[in-house]
Amino acid sequence: MKSVSDLIYLLGGTNKVANYLNIKPSAVSNWKKKNIIPKNKQKLIKDLCLIHKTNIYENLFTENSNNTHNNVLLIISGGVASYKSIEIIRLIKKTKINLDIIITKSAQKFITPLLVTSLNEKKCYTDLFSIEDEAEMNHISLARKADIILIAPATANLIAKMANGIADDLASTTILASLAKIIIAPSMNPVMWNSSVTRDNCKKLVDRGVVFIEPETGDMACGEHGVGRLPEPKFIFDELINELNTKKEFKNNRLKDITVIITAGPTEEDIDPVRFVSNKSSGKQAYAIASELSDRGADVTLITGPTRTSLPLNLKVIEVRTADEMYQTTMSNLPADVVICAAAVADWKLTPNIDESNYFDLKNKIKKTEKSISFKTIQNPDILLSVSKGKLKPKLTIGFAAETKDLIKNAKEKLITKDVDLIIANDVSNNKVFGSDFNKVYIIDKYKCEEWVKQSKKSVAINLANKINEYFTLKSGFLNK
Repeated sequence: MKSVSDLIYLLGGTNKVANYLNIKPSAVSNWKKKNIIPKNKQKLIKDLCLIHKTNIYENLFTENSNNTHNNVLLIISGGVASYKSIEIIRLIKKTKINLDIIITKSAQKFITPLLVTSLNEKKCYTDLFSIEDEAEMNHISLARKADIILIAPATANLIAKMANGIADDLASTTILASLAKIIIAPSMNPVMWNSSVTRDNCKKLVDRGVVFIEPETGDMACGEHGVGRLPEPKFIFDELINELNTKKEFKNNRLKDITVIITAGPTEEDIDPVRFVSNKSSGKQAYAIASELSDRGADVTLITGPTRTSLPLNLKVIEVRTADEMYQTTMSNLPADVVICAAAVADWKLTPNIDESNYFDLKNKIKKTEKSISFKTIQNPDILLSVSKGKLKPKLTIGFAAETKDLIKNAKEKLITKDVDLIIANDVSNNKVFGSDFNKVYIIDKYKCEEWVKQSKKSVAINLANKINEYFTLKSGFLNK
C-alpha cells in the first residue's frame, strides 16, 4: 500500500469511508493529505479492510502494521480437508507474520512436508522423536515462540487428545507445553462432530480459553451431508488476523462484569401434534454476537429456538421451542445489563376454527378432509416490549427489525413503540439473509441511522460488541454522543 489515498480509494472513496466511520468527509480528506490515519481510527479502518473481498487488509497489515513480529504456529492434522491448509499458508505468507508449521503423521497422507516447506520457505516439523530436531528441544521452543497456535484442520482425535491432556506426538506435546492462545478449526464427519463425546471435549477446551472456528454445513468427502466442513481458508485467515489485532486486555476484561441475555433463532407454534408454524431464521447472527460478547468477558445467556446452526460452546445456552417458552425463560433470567432480542419470534399461534360443522381434537393429528379449514390467530407475548417496559429494564436494550419493505421507517417506529435503545435493521425481502454467513444492517438509535456495509455476520458481531463496549466504557453511553 503506497499511501493512505490509495487505501481510501480501494475502500470505495472518501464519502463511503466517512459514512462507515460516521465522520465528516473532510476528515478523511485530511488523512489523505497528511498520509496518516489517526490511531483511534486504525482499528475501524482495519475492520473495513477485513470485510472487503479483496486483499486490501493483507496489504495494510504487511505495510503499515506495527505488529510485524507476531509468531504463529500452524498445526495441520489429518483429514481430507488438510489440502485447504495450503491456501492458509499462502495467505499468511503475504503478511509479515513469522510462521512455523507442524504436520501430523495423518496429515502427511494428504500433503507432504516437502510441499509445506517449499511454500513456507523454511523447515516444517513432523516428528517428536527426531534426533536433529530434539537436540534443540523443538517441541518446547515452538511452544514458547508462538503468540497463537492455529490448528486447521483439527480432527476429532486431536481435539480429544487436547481435552484429556494426551501428549503422544509432536503436535499434542507442543500444544500441552504452550501458553499461547489456541484457535481450532475442526473438520470431521457430521456424526463425529455432533457426538456427545466430541461436544464434551470441545466444552472442556472452551472452558480453558480455546477459540473455536465453527465448522460449516455441506457435503462431506465421505458422501454424507451435515455440519463438519472446514471453513474456507480466507475465513480462517481473517479470524487469525482479528485475534492477532485484538489485545487480550480488550478481549477479556472490558465487559467482564456485564451480564447479557440474547434471544435467537425461530420459535415453533403447534397446530396439532405433528404440524407447526415457524420461520427461516438460522440464529447465525445472534450466535455470533453471543460468542463475541462472551469472548470479551461478558456473562452471556443465549436463549435459542430450534436451529440447525451449531450451538456456541463458550457460554450458557438455554434451548426453547415456543414463543411462550422463550418469553418465560427470558423474563425469569432478568435482571441483566444488556438484553438483545434477535430471535424471530412467531407473532401468533394458529388454531383451527371450531364450529358445529367442524370439530377438531387438537390432541390428535388433524385429518385431511374435503372441507376447507380456517384458522384463528392468538397473539404471542411481545418479549422485547415486556423487557423494555418492565420493572427490571436493562441498562441497554437492543432489538432487531427484519423487514421486506419500508425498512428504515418501520425500524424507527419499532424503536419508539418498543422504547428500546437500539434497533438493528435488515432487509429480508430477497430471502438471502436467512442461513447466510453475511448480513447488511442499519444501526438505528434516537439520534441517527448508520448504514453498515455488507459484511460477515461475525464482523457485524464484532462491530456491535465495539458499540456495546463503548457504551459501558464511556458510562454516559454512545447514545448520548
